[in-house]
Amino acid sequence: MSLVKFKSKLKTLKSRLGKLLFAMGSAPMGVALLLWLPLWFVLDNFLVAGMVAIFVSFLLAMSVSLYRLNAEKREEGEQGTGVKREEGEQGTGVKREEGDQETGVTTRERGNE
Repeated sequence: MSLVKFKSKLKTLKSRLGKLLFAMGSAPMGVALLLWLPLWFVLDNFLVAGMVAIFVSFLLAMSVSLYRLNAEKREEGEQGTGVKREEGEQGTGVKREEGDQETGVTTRERGNE
């Protein structure tokens, strides 16, 4: 097997594994139920296995959610949405879009303009 074929197979495996992890991260209680039975036999304790399964499943769900949020922020930054930061009179950043639409501006700041 050549190196190019190996890399392409590795990429497809990574994408499939990523899809599986995203699906598992969307249903943490389902993952906990799947982990509970094997952990029960390994740890030989019903309660400890349940607690570990719930902890691992919610840790996985939290990691997947954090990855999705960071990916969305990266995509927004790359697209160049037209949002820029300006300095107000008191040194606070005020977000504005190019079309004179204000976002995040308080009524006090609007009165000063």
